[in-house]
Amino acid sequence: MLIPPFLLRGDDMIIRQEAEEYVSGLLEFALVHGREPGTWYKFHNHIYGVAAVAEKIAAKLGNLDPERAWALGLLHDAGKMQEPFVQRFHGIVGYEMLKERDELAARISLSHTFHFNILPPYQAAEKMFFSKKEDYDFIREFFVGHKVCEYDKLIQLCDGLANCDGLVTMEQRAEEFAIRYGMPLPAYVISGARKLKLYFDEMLGFDLYRLFDEISGDFMLQPGGDCKLAEDAER
Repeated sequence: MLIPPFLLRGDDMIIRQEAEEYVSGLLEFALVHGREPGTWYKFHNHIYGVAAVAEKIAAKLGNLDPERAWALGLLHDAGKMQEPFVQRFHGIVGYEMLKERDELAARISLSHTFHFNILPPYQAAEKMFFSKKEDYDFIREFFVGHKVCEYDKLIQLCDGLANCDGLVTMEQRAEEFAIRYGMPLPAYVISGARKLKLYFDEMLGFDLYRLFDEISGDFMLQPGGDCKLAEDAER
């Protein structure tokens, strides 16, 4: 692995401090491997936004651990920085990085892109998988053997609720995708996202967007903030 794996501990879950330290390692890796300084906020604000919403929803529901939800949200894209170097889907990369340390965090890396753990046909996902059908088949078989759980659904939902600017609605996220890639989100993605929001709206008993007013934006970085973080990490 280009980024060192987690050190094994006596427990089987990654705690908040450990997750943040790992994200700092991702930042160092990104800058060393040519990421343009000043752009880290785009990744940072997304993963911290996902973590913040996941933690808040878990706290409101009461049947999920908010601390666990936060760490899973922060690490759901753990493989993203390595994806272009190893030419493999970042969900697979993150799974391999996390599986020896935290099985649930590893499975979230695999599942966060696919609503309700339903894969699109390979033809629609081939580019995402860098034409590595063996990775696609691995996830397909994994989903057969692992029924979708509430943490899967929670992080799948929250992945669509944060971008480089922090918290956004699913509609805003879809619009951003269309602008960035010059094409609309696939219909199956929009449909799955809507079903997830409806599911959690019903579980909460209200429109989950109301929670946005309760979430502090203290986690957000401004453009250029990564340079200071990198200096702090070296000390």
